[in-house]
Amino acid sequence: MIYETRMRSLVKTVIYRLWVIITTYAMLVVTGQDMADAIWPTVVINLVWMTSFYLYDRLWARIEWGRIGTR
Repeated sequence: MIYETRMRSLVKTVIYRLWVIITTYAMLVVTGQDMADAIWPTVVINLVWMTSFYLYDRLWARIEWGRIGTR
């Protein structure tokens, strides 16, 4: 059986969230937010979404559907 470790899920989550944090911050600044004012919404929103994604990914790690191969 192929499975994903918790560390793999955590690394995937952090890398993905870093990308989203950068793009969220850039969008807020481009749309006219002051750079300093754009930081807190970016951080809070992404901490919540990062936690949600990690839990979502761990749930999918338990689902066998769509996996091919054995270990």
